[in-house]
Amino acid sequence: MQRKYGKDGLVCLSVSVDEVKNQGRALEFLKRRDATFPHYLLDEETDFWQDKWEMNGPPAVFVFNRSNLRAGKFDTSDPKKPFNHADVEKLVLDLLKERK
Repeated sequence: MQRKYGKDGLVCLSVSVDEVKNQGRALEFLKRRDATFPHYLLDEETDFWQDKWEMNGPPAVFVFNRSNLRAGKFDTSDPKKPFNHADVEKLVLDLLKERK
């Protein structure tokens, strides 16, 4: 999505919550996907980020609007409400239509 909509103002980043010892595996995954956006490794206790982000664990996608307010959260906390790439892209497209 970064390559597709970056010219329109979309900014993507990734945050890995893997253990530090698995950092290499996370980076290899991103390289295989040809990810060209910034990547971060969160070195915090699991309970901390799960409470802070109100989630059970990855995968998750957070979408923020042009005012830096969270506009959407896609995660696996509700198995009856799965999400996919198209769900995220629809929200992103709606947000990109907003005035700067």
